[in-house]
Amino acid sequence: MGAGAMKPVGAVLVILGMLGLIFGGIPYNKRETIAQVGSLKMQATERRQLALPPYVYGFAILLGSAFWFRADRR
Repeated sequence: MGAGAMKPVGAVLVILGMLGLIFGGIPYNKRETIAQVGSLKMQATERRQLALPPYVYGFAILLGSAFWFRADRR
């Protein structure tokens, strides 16, 4: 991975790790089509959460920080 790509990847990992620790997981919405008759479509949106153990989010923050500071050294 090039030095130019390490900083944005590190920032994304730190942000995802922080979101996971603060919210207890990473929330997302799942949209599903329930029924479709002709041009009429019924959809349902379900809120879900990607729940992983806290040490995974901590590791993401640690790895993201390493990527971030490693990019500054090059």
